[in-house]
Amino acid sequence: MEERRDGPPEPVTRPPVITSGAGELSPLQQAYSAYVTHATKCDDCRDLDRSACDIAGELWRAYQAIGDEAYRQMPR
Repeated sequence: MEERRDGPPEPVTRPPVITSGAGELSPLQQAYSAYVTHATKCDDCRDLDRSACDIAGELWRAYQAIGDEAYRQMPR
């Protein structure tokens, strides 16, 4: 009985990058990006023994407000 022999494995590929239609982030994505960028670079925000700084709080509230507004605009 002959064993089946498969060819070499296919090379690993990355999944396709999905971008928005205009090639820019949506306002909600921009707000979240601003928060994450700040939180990962701010010494106060990165310290696990401290709470997030005031700027991070403002950025997070802005992100939530934009998300809430986007939700309100969705058709029902």
